[in-house]
Amino acid sequence: MSAISLIIISVVGTGISSISVQLLFLREFLSQFQGNEITISLVLFCWLIISGFGSLTSKFVNARSVTFYSAIALITAIFPLIQIVAIRILREIFFVHGKSPGFYSTFFFILALSTPYAFLIGFLLPYSLSTIRSIGGKITSGGLYITDNIGDITGGVLFSFILVYFFTPFKIIALTAVVLIIVSLMLIVHEKKLAPLLLSTPIVILFFIITINTNFELSTLFRQYSADIVNYTESPYGRIIVTKENEEYTLWESGTPIYSSFDITNAEEKVHYPLCQLDSIENVLLVSGGIGETFDEILKYSPHGIDYVELDPALIETATLTGLLHAGKKVNVILEDGRQYITNSKKKYSAIILDLPEPDTFQLNRFYTTEFFSRAKSILRKEGILSFSLDANPNYLSDIRIKKLSSIYNTVSEHFQNVLLIPGEEIYFLASNKNLTADIPLELKKHSIPTSYIDGFYHGNITEERVKFINDVINKHEPKNSDFEPRVINIMFKEWFKKHGTSPNWFIAALLSVLVLYLSLMKKEEFILFSTGFVSMGVEMLLLFSFQIVYGYLYLKIGAIITSLLLGLLPGAIIGNIYKRRGKPVLICAEAGMILLLTMYLMWTYVSQGIIQEFVFLIYGFTFSLFCGIQFPVAAEKIGEYKSPASLLFSADLIGAAFGTLLVGVLLIPFLGIHAAVIALILIKATSTALLLLGR
Repeated sequence: MSAISLIIISVVGTGISSISVQLLFLREFLSQFQGNEITISLVLFCWLIISGFGSLTSKFVNARSVTFYSAIALITAIFPLIQIVAIRILREIFFVHGKSPGFYSTFFFILALSTPYAFLIGFLLPYSLSTIRSIGGKITSGGLYITDNIGDITGGVLFSFILVYFFTPFKIIALTAVVLIIVSLMLIVHEKKLAPLLLSTPIVILFFIITINTNFELSTLFRQYSADIVNYTESPYGRIIVTKENEEYTLWESGTPIYSSFDITNAEEKVHYPLCQLDSIENVLLVSGGIGETFDEILKYSPHGIDYVELDPALIETATLTGLLHAGKKVNVILEDGRQYITNSKKKYSAIILDLPEPDTFQLNRFYTTEFFSRAKSILRKEGILSFSLDANPNYLSDIRIKKLSSIYNTVSEHFQNVLLIPGEEIYFLASNKNLTADIPLELKKHSIPTSYIDGFYHGNITEERVKFINDVINKHEPKNSDFEPRVINIMFKEWFKKHGTSPNWFIAALLSVLVLYLSLMKKEEFILFSTGFVSMGVEMLLLFSFQIVYGYLYLKIGAIITSLLLGLLPGAIIGNIYKRRGKPVLICAEAGMILLLTMYLMWTYVSQGIIQEFVFLIYGFTFSLFCGIQFPVAAEKIGEYKSPASLLFSADLIGAAFGTLLVGVLLIPFLGIHAAVIALILIKATSTALLLLGR
C-alpha cells in the first residue's frame, strides 16, 4: 500500500479516535465537576480554540516528512491515556477535595489539560494534506474535509451506540486508537525507518497493557473518592461508585454523593414533613432518593403503593447488590426519567416527594420550573402535596441565596394555593391546595407515627421564629423560573462567581478583544466559515441544553447528538464539492437554510415547549450541519487551493466554533436564556449573508 493511501486511512483513524476521545473527555469532566453542563461548553471551547491554533501552526512548518507525520500520528493515538490519568489525579491535587472550584479555576484546569491533545489534532489534519502533496498526491481541502468527516462519524457512531454501553473509558481509548496506531506503524515500516520502529513498538505494547488493566484504571479514581471503593460501574448514564469509610457507605453518581448510610435525619424530614399533612394516603411517588431508610419511613403511613422513579438501572442494581436499597412488596421501581414519568403519567398520587440535588444544572433545574410544577399538580389528588428541599443555612441567607429561594417559591406558588417553607437540615418546600402546618410533631402524634430525630429534636431546631423568618424573607417580585428562561441557572452562575470572589467581566472583555482582533485579520470567505462554525457550535449548544431540559439524560445521549451534527457535514461537504464552482449562490442558499432553521427553532421555544421525540433533535442537528458542510469546499474554491486554504479555513471554522461554543453555552444561555441565544445566532448569520450579498 502506498504512503498516500496510508496517510488518507490515518486521517479516518484520527477522526475515529479524536471524536471518541472528545466525547469521553466530556463525560469525564462532567463527572469531575458534578454534572455542571457549563463544563461542556468550556471543554469544547478549549478543544476547538487550541485545535484552531494547531491548524494555523501547521502552515508555518515547511518540512514535510512522512516519518515525522507518522510519529505525530502515533503520539496522537496514545496520548489520550496520559490525559485521562492526568485529569483524574491532578483534579485532586489542584483543588480542595469535595469542594466545587470556581469558574476561572475550572476553565484554566480544562484548558491546560486539553491543550496538548487538541493541538495535535488541529495540527495533524492540514499537515496530512501538505505531506500528501509533498509526495505527489492531489487531494483537495474539500476532499480532506470529507475524509476527516468519515472518521468523525464512524467514531461518533461507535462511541454512542456501542462502546459507551459495554466498555470503560480506558478500554474505549484503546479500541478507538487501533486504526491510527496500526497505520502509523505501517508508515514507519513503509519508510524503512528501523530506529523509530524499535522505539515505537514497546511504547505501543505498554499502552495496550495499561489500557486493558482494570485494576490500574480503578486506581486512578482513588484520589477523587478518598475511601475504599467497594463497587465501580461505568453506566451509560453516569459513573456509579460505592465507597466505604469505617462502617459508613456512600453512593456516588457522576462525582456527586447521593446517599450516605446512617442518615436518618434526612429520611425522616423528607418523608414526614409532607406526609403527616395528609388525612389519608393512597399512592406516593418518590422521584430519586429511595436508597436507605426512605421506604421504611413511608410505609409507616400504610400507603396503597409507592412508585419509585429512578433513571439509571445500574444505580438500582448497584444499590441492591451492596445492600443499600430495600424495596418491599409495596414498592414499584420505575426505570425512567422522573420528569418524563410525571409528564406522561395518568395515575393520581396523594404525595410527590422529590429527593434531588440542588437545581444548579439544567438537568436538575427542569424539576423546579413552572412547566414541571404545572404537570406535577395535574397528577396530584385534590388535596395532594408536593415536597422538595434546597440547601441553605436558615441562620444566614446571602442575597443570592434569597433570590434563588424566592424564584422557586414564586414559581411553585403560581400553581399551588399554599406553599410552606420549613427550615430543617435543608429548607423544605411543601406545596398543596390544602392548609399546611409547621407543627410536624403534633401531626405525627395524631397519626401515631414514631420517629427518632423529629420526636427528640424538632422543636429545639425548628422554632416558630425560624419558620417565620424563612417564609418572610421571600421576595415576591423575583422572576419565576422556566425551562427556556432558566432564572435559577442565572442566579447559580452569579453565585458561582461571588462565592469565589471573582467576576465574569474580565473574561468577557478578554474574549471580545481577541475576537475583534481575529475578525479584523480575516478574508470575507474566512468570515463566512467563521460565522458558520460559530453558529454550528451555537446550535450544538442549543440542542444539548434543550435536550437536557426536555429529557434530562444528556450524559447518555451527548454522543448521539454530536454524531448527528457530524453526520450532516458529510453529505453537505459532498454537495458543496459538486457545486463549488458556482460560488456565491451556493453560499447564499446555505446561509438562507441556516437562518430558516434557526427561525423554526425560535418558534418552537416560544410556541410548543412540549415534549418532542428524541429523533427530532437528531434530524434537526443533521439538517443544520448539512448546510454548514456545504460551505467549506465552496469557500476553499473561492480563495483558491494555491493559497493553501486548508490551514486558514480549518482554523477559521474551528475558532468560530470555539467562540460559538463559549458565548452561547457559557454566557448567552445561562445569563439570558434559550430565546436570546437563538436570536443572537440569527443575527450573526444575517450579518454574514449581508456581506455575501453586498460583496462581489
